[in-house]
Amino acid sequence: MKYSKEFKLECVKKYKNGDYIEDPPGMKHNGFREQIRKWAKVYDFLGEAGLEHGKPTLSIEERLELFDRVESGESYRSVAFSTGIGSDLLIKWHRIYLERGIDGLKSLKRGKRPSMTKKPKKDKNKSELESLKEENEYLKAENEYLKKLSALVQKRKAQEQKKK
Repeated sequence: MKYSKEFKLECVKKYKNGDYIEDPPGMKHNGFREQIRKWAKVYDFLGEAGLEHGKPTLSIEERLELFDRVESGESYRSVAFSTGIGSDLLIKWHRIYLERGIDGLKSLKRGKRPSMTKKPKKDKNKSELESLKEENEYLKAENEYLKKLSALVQKRKAQEQKKK
């Protein structure tokens, strides 16, 4: 769920003052409290700008500087908060860097979702026609079955009446 900068700022200020913050609909209490704590840490490092959407992407050189900070002993979380990104994203970048080097970082699509593959469109009328044909064949077969069953039942009844 995305929240506006104003909402985040209001929550951070209430959190710092110890005021009650009402949970938004659909959010669990503990999950929302954790989110507010993250916003507060980002706010401490970056101010109001850290609460905005659409933060600029980091260059490879900037990412390498972050990795140096981590390797010198800082935690992923503190390094991530200081730049306004999530610690899980920083861990992912660092893992890719350790596995594939700078080329691995260059190959990442920054800020973009992978494009969805388009499925070929089927002609709706054609598929409807095919499904109607299948349904018609099924009903014909069912009708034939019922006729034969009825004939067998009548034949048995006739044989039973002859025996009596």
